[in-house]
Amino acid sequence: MASSTSIPSDASSRKKYSREIVLLTTLLLLLLSVVFTAFAARMYHKKYHVLADEWFARGEQDFHSGNARAALGDYRNALLYSPGNTNFQFHLAQALAGTGRDDEARAYLTILLSDSPGSGQINLELARIAGHAGPKAMPEALRYYHAAIYGVWDTDPIAMRWRIRKEFCEYLLNNDAMNQAEAEIIALADNTSGEDIPGQKIAGNLLLRARMWSRALQEFQTLLSHDPRDPDVLAGVATAAFELGQYSKADECLNRLPREKLSAPDLARMREVSKAIVSLNPFAPGLSTDQKAKRTATAMALAQARATACERQSDGAPSGSHPTSGLESALARSKQNEGDWTERNLRRHPERVEKAMPSVFEMEDAAAERCGEPQGADYALWLISRSRGGNTR
Repeated sequence: MASSTSIPSDASSRKKYSREIVLLTTLLLLLLSVVFTAFAARMYHKKYHVLADEWFARGEQDFHSGNARAALGDYRNALLYSPGNTNFQFHLAQALAGTGRDDEARAYLTILLSDSPGSGQINLELARIAGHAGPKAMPEALRYYHAAIYGVWDTDPIAMRWRIRKEFCEYLLNNDAMNQAEAEIIALADNTSGEDIPGQKIAGNLLLRARMWSRALQEFQTLLSHDPRDPDVLAGVATAAFELGQYSKADECLNRLPREKLSAPDLARMREVSKAIVSLNPFAPGLSTDQKAKRTATAMALAQARATACERQSDGAPSGSHPTSGLESALARSKQNEGDWTERNLRRHPERVEKAMPSVFEMEDAAAERCGEPQGADYALWLISRSRGGNTR
């Protein structure tokens, strides 16, 4: 009996162990399946990220090599593998703008800006797109440029803000927005380090473009103290001084320029005129009585010749097209006093220079009004007249 009762007990035990083994095997297989699935999913997503990064890198290469159209397709492919990547979306917007599809680019950027309103990068791209739209979009461009200047930049924010302000200044100057440009250029100059010579040169040239002659002269004179032979700085000082009527200073700086720099037409013309002014101006400091007399007599002869030629040129003009009391009266008054204004008499009576030169200026101004802006030495006399009258151009 004892042996007969032990057999069922062993069978029951074997069945129990068998169920446990099956259960454990099933659990192990399930665990392995989960691990494998997780591993496969991870590898799948990793492959997607790798493909996304590869397409993005290709887009960057195409975009920076100037092929925005090819970059556009690359960035779109990158977004297929990583559709929520805001960095990819931003670069896609850049490529869209680079291919002239500003409306599409603006749509992407506006969405991105709603999530990151302080982004300097996004605001800058929107500013550039607004800048393409012409004068009607200028208020929008101004708003985005300011937001970009004062926005968040991840790397070297001070340098980035300086570069953006420079770009903003150029945009304003190119669109003749002089009032806004003046304030921004002054801010740029004020935020340029004294050790940043190239940056100071850029600020000085922007001041010249904005016709802010006094501030430009100050900027370039500071630079000249660092390097008195720098041709770019000498040209800057000369230009600002010339426009301010400081012709001796302009002539001095122009004479120090190398020949290749003076080959520029504007500088060559400025040198010709300033040299003529310096040689003709009887009011230059340090002149002897003889030099003043000689220059005044020369100026008188030039002005009379110019006035006479202009009078003859306009003889055929319709009656009433010019006042008879202008050029003719100025020429007549100079003729009445020409005996007193000879070089010999001016040398004997140097005080007469102060009366003779206003007559020269009167004739030059009247001739310019009648016959147009003079040339050569007459142009030099005309500029002397304007500077003596307080007009610093």
